[in-house]
Amino acid sequence: MQIIQASDELFNHVDAGLPMWSSDGDRMVRLNIAFRVTFADVPLINLGLTGVDSAHDQNLRFWLRAADVTPQGFSIEFSTWGDTHIARAAVSWQAVGEAYTKLPPSAVRGSRGNGELAP
Repeated sequence: MQIIQASDELFNHVDAGLPMWSSDGDRMVRLNIAFRVTFADVPLINLGLTGVDSAHDQNLRFWLRAADVTPQGFSIEFSTWGDTHIARAAVSWQAVGEAYTKLPPSAVRGSRGNGELAP
């Protein structure tokens, strides 16, 4: 079993006047995550919102999701719409799955390493 996790600020748009804070309508921030260690198969991704700073005079609307999950990585998508203004958001994530291990043929039970089955 392999577990990889991290936590950090996803975006900070208030200081730079970027779209999550200064625009209206449909908006999205996407962050690509590449695992340093590959999984054997597509891992389970757990996402959590650990902080949000938003304007108080509009409704707080957002979706947080993991997209394009592969054994090598995934993308975090944070989207909002309408007149919601979000200055900052922070997330934590965890990837859980089987570790990728490439065994030599001789390490596989019942094999001589040359394609023949051992007795």
